Amino acid sequence: MPETNQKFKAVLLDMDGVILVSMEQHLEAWQYAFRKYNVHIEPEEFFHMEGRGVKSVVEDLSAKYGIDPALASGLMETKIRYYDNIYKAEFYDGFFQLLDFLSSQNLKLAIVTGGGRDRVQRLVDEHFENVFDCIITSDDVQNTKPYPEPYLKAAEKLGVNPSACVVIENAPLGIRSAKQAGMQVIAIQTTLGKAYLQEADYITEKMAEVKQVLEKLLEPAAALQNE
Repeated sequence: MPETNQKFKAVLLDMDGVILVSMEQHLEAWQYAFRKYNVHIEPEEFFHMEGRGVKSVVEDLSAKYGIDPALASGLMETKIRYYDNIYKAEFYDGFFQLLDFLSSQNLKLAIVTGGGRDRVQRLVDEHFENVFDCIITSDDVQNTKPYPEPYLKAAEKLGVNPSACVVIENAPLGIRSAKQAGMQVIAIQTTLGKAYLQEADYITEKMAEVKQVLEKLLEPAAALQNE
């Protein structure tokens, strides 16, 4: 394994919008669930909520549109059932090249997501066996993103100081969660534009650019000292 900069020991990745091209499928499922109440959810409105977990999303949308909170569980069930019916695993261009690079480094890898444990575990079992050292989902925390708990819990499980973690995110709440946890953040513009990602340390457009930033951050310590 190559020697890495001592500052960074782990890379933590969000799932939806970073690993999976899935936010559009989630949006379609929420639009379907709320349609019977004459509510139309706009893409930007929903993408801003990414990372909160399904329970938090349905509670916020119900409150915003004046829907009885007692209907929340039914809305969640409808959304989840619809999503499961349209789900297909699709990955962003360049993601597997990025993963190959990360796997070649002396790093720990984790998924930190607002998704539920069953869905995330299914993806990992089907496509990423023995790749990730830790998985943190909405079922594993009391407070989902934008609270720092998900990323802090991942660092704890990995046995790594939060300041030694680099996070890859695509949404404001996830970026805020990681920054409050004391981590470096690389944002990628898969669902929202640059203007919404300003809290990140680095903002990229494509996976290839994420890889370039990581290559720089993870340069061997000796090379950094000689610059």
